[in-house]
Amino acid sequence: MEKRLTTRFLLPVLAALTLALGACNKSVDAPTPAAPVAPAGTTTLRMGTVVAQGGVMSGGTLDIVKAPDGTEHIRFNTGFHSDFHTGSLGIYLAKSDDLIRNQRAANPANVLRVGTITQSGAQSLLITGTATGFSHVILHCDAAQYNFGAAALK
Repeated sequence: MEKRLTTRFLLPVLAALTLALGACNKSVDAPTPAAPVAPAGTTTLRMGTVVAQGGVMSGGTLDIVKAPDGTEHIRFNTGFHSDFHTGSLGIYLAKSDDLIRNQRAANPANVLRVGTITQSGAQSLLITGTATGFSHVILHCDAAQYNFGAAALK
């Protein structure tokens, strides 16, 4: 009887987990393609090192840069990498390295969605507005509501 109860409850939990993690390959928003590099003549404002979260292999460095026209960008450097077996990742500016859903629930102004990436390596995303007031860049699986990595900005 105990084995039957364990199977009855374990299978739905495993199925839900598989669907949640597999959902990350389904685009929530149309991906915003990342440019290969930030515009020429940029000034580095802050830097960060990506730290893996939730057991997902992520790492490398990134910068917040300001272009000559005043626009700001997140620039992922050549050594940036993440595990994309689940698909695209949403990139967010955030006030901490906590889960995006928790930060958004506390105050929607705690996070700013910048765009979507689908590969490792050098690339950049335009920030609509400014990175001022945000302390972290978060790599996030939007469909599963799960952080894959975070970089504290210094």
